[in-house]
Amino acid sequence: MRFTQDMTSAFGDWLECDRIRHALIEERPDIASRTTLHPHRPLLRIHRPEGDVVVARAAADGCAAWIVGVASPEPILHDASSADSATALVLTLLGRP
Repeated sequence: MRFTQDMTSAFGDWLECDRIRHALIEERPDIASRTTLHPHRPLLRIHRPEGDVVVARAAADGCAAWIVGVASPEPILHDASSADSATALVLTLLGRP
């Protein structure tokens, strides 16, 4: 089977999302049990009582590489230009344990 460019890009995005998850858990081990990586899409969800934080791959045509969404109290979307900046943004949004 030959992989198409779309298939390789999608798999690369999923791996990068998993890298974000590992970086977050390394910094905040307390969120490990509340963190879910979507099995088929580059989407990460961190469950919180006050509302989830979601990290998702942005569309290829946008200027942001990743979107970080916060569900509470009003939904807010933040743009992140890289996996590292998405990780830093999520850590800021989560605050100290």
